Formats: sequence, structure tokens, C-alpha cells
Amino acid sequence: MKNTVIFGANNMTKEETHQAFLNTTFKVKGNYNFDIKIDCVIEKANHLDSFAFITAWNPLPEILSLESNQYRNIELKKDIEQLAFIYVDGLGISDDGNWSEESFFIENISLEKANELAKKYGQLAFVFGYKNNKAALIYTK
Repeated sequence: MKNTVIFGANNMTKEETHQAFLNTTFKVKGNYNFDIKIDCVIEKANHLDSFAFITAWNPLPEILSLESNQYRNIELKKDIEQLAFIYVDGLGISDDGNWSEESFFIENISLEKANELAKKYGQLAFVFGYKNNKAALIYTK
């Protein structure tokens, strides 16, 4: 995994950070094998009431080692499993291919619970969607 330019790093402005999120493809792996883009309806997820795409990598403004990021994602995975959510692996990758972060696509999670998980792992934002609605970039609260 490349781990060079991360949102909010290198003195990016709020607008540049937001644009970086918009210029990301969130790849859902496993049996699904589809992509999520912000502000697009994700037809392949319309069998779900809701979904979230979350990582534990690189809590801003920190840029962590590969080993630290993988450990954090293992902890996030344990949390997801303990909450009994169905999930598959994912990968957030910049459209220019300069960086990527291992992630999870979580089925039928509430916005509140997704925000709680993202916040626990220091994430600035996560992707969330409802059935037949556009995928949204949600900043943690």
C-alpha cells in the first residue's frame, strides 16, 4: 500500500482535504466487488437499508506506519464483529493512485454507530449511504 499523501497532511486546507475525499474511489471487495464514489447512488448496495465505509488508518493529522495502521484496522474489525455487523474488506484509493487505505464496508449500520466507530479511531470522515440515496461524505462529530 502506498502511504504518502494523506488527507489533512502536508498542510492541506480544509477545501483541499474535502476535495481529496471527493477524488477517492472506495472499493468494496469480496462477493460485492463494486466502487463507491461520493454523491453517487450505489445501485449495487440498494439491497441494504444503509452502509458505511470506514477505516482506522492514519488518524489525522498523524501518518502512521503500515504496521500501526494494520493493527488499528484489526482492532476496528474486532469492534465490527463484536457489534455483529456484516462487513467485507474495502480499499480507499486516491484517483491519482498516490495513496490507499485498507477499510471496511459495513452493512446496515446506523449513521450514529458509524460515526461512533469512525470517531473512536480518530477519523476525520467516513462514507455513509442509505438505500436509493447518494453516498455521502460524513465528517465525524
